[in-house]
Amino acid sequence: MLALNQATAQPWDQGGNLISSPADYLGCNGSSTFPLNLKTVANQPIDFSTADRLRAHINESTSYPIGVAPTDARNGYMLLSGQPDFWNTQKGPFTRLHLVDDVGGVAPIVYAQNIGFRNWMRNGITFTGNSDQAYIGQKYKGNDNTDFVIQWSTAPSSFQLL
Repeated sequence: MLALNQATAQPWDQGGNLISSPADYLGCNGSSTFPLNLKTVANQPIDFSTADRLRAHINESTSYPIGVAPTDARNGYMLLSGQPDFWNTQKGPFTRLHLVDDVGGVAPIVYAQNIGFRNWMRNGITFTGNSDQAYIGQKYKGNDNTDFVIQWSTAPSSFQLL
């Protein structure tokens, strides 16, 4: 497949292609019989940015602690954030899908509260923002025993980080 910008005639998958008009895009046209694959071959995350600010992130195969919870696998977890500084101040998405809203301030304790996080929060959605945290999803208890959980936590008005 050739790049849509035929003047440069660079293959679309070799980098360096300039998208210089509204008709240019990265992907396949309507007559394509091939799926659009967005992937990494090496163990690297996939990041999405708008206005040169990181907005979404999909983990590579990785593990890390969250708050006081021990290190655990967080493979393929995805984070959507209005706070582009999240990755500089926090360890990655907390659960399979993590939605971050920076309303109320730009301090990590405001937009990424981990105080209510529990290690069983894995296959679900975490919501953080406005100094609160919530989780909707599954709680695996072993041997095909699973609960559906709706959890919410808020920071006490006078808490301090330890």
